[in-house]
Amino acid sequence: MAGISSVLTYLPAITQGVNAITSVISGEANTRRSEESEQLALRQLQETQRAQARIAGENAALDRQQIAINAQNAEEDRLRALRRAVARQRANFGASGISSSGGSAEAVLLGLTTESDEEREQRERLDQLRSTSIDQGLSQQSRLNVLQRTQLQERNNLNNLTNTSSRISNFSNFGLSALEAANKARNIYLQS
Repeated sequence: MAGISSVLTYLPAITQGVNAITSVISGEANTRRSEESEQLALRQLQETQRAQARIAGENAALDRQQIAINAQNAEEDRLRALRRAVARQRANFGASGISSSGGSAEAVLLGLTTESDEEREQRERLDQLRSTSIDQGLSQQSRLNVLQRTQLQERNNLNNLTNTSSRISNFSNFGLSALEAANKARNIYLQS
C-alpha cells in the first residue's frame, strides 16, 4: 500500500511533466505548420506578382503599339492635309496671277509647312508623355510588388521570432516543471 501511495504522490509531478512535454511538442508542430504556411503565402504572392507583371508588360506593349499606330496615322493625315493646303494655296496664287515660286507666295507656303511641323512636334511630345506614363505605371507596380513581398517577409520574420520566443518559454516551463517534479519527488523520498 505504501508503494501505491508514493506513486500517487508522484502522479501530479508526472502529469505536470507530461503536460509540459506535450506543450513543447505541440508548439513545435504548430511552428512548423506556421512556417510552411508563411512560405506558401510568399510563393503564392510571388507567382501572382509575376503574372500581374507579365500582363502589365503585355498591356504596356500593346499601348505603345497603339501610340505608334496612331502617330503614324496622324503623320500621314498631316502630310495629306499639308499637300492639299499647299496645292490649294498654289491654285489660289495661280488664279490670282501670282507666281508660287518666289517672294511672299513662297513665305505663305513655308508658313503652312512650319505650322504643320509644329503640329507634328506637339503630337510627338504628347506621344512621348504617354510612353513615359506607361513606363511610370510599370515602375510603380514593380515597386509596389517589392513592398508587398518585403512586408510579407517581415511579417513572417516577426511570426518566426514570436514562435521562437514561445518555444523558449515552453522549454523554460518544461525545465521548471521537471525541476519542480524532481524536488517534490526528493521531498517525498526524504519524508518516507
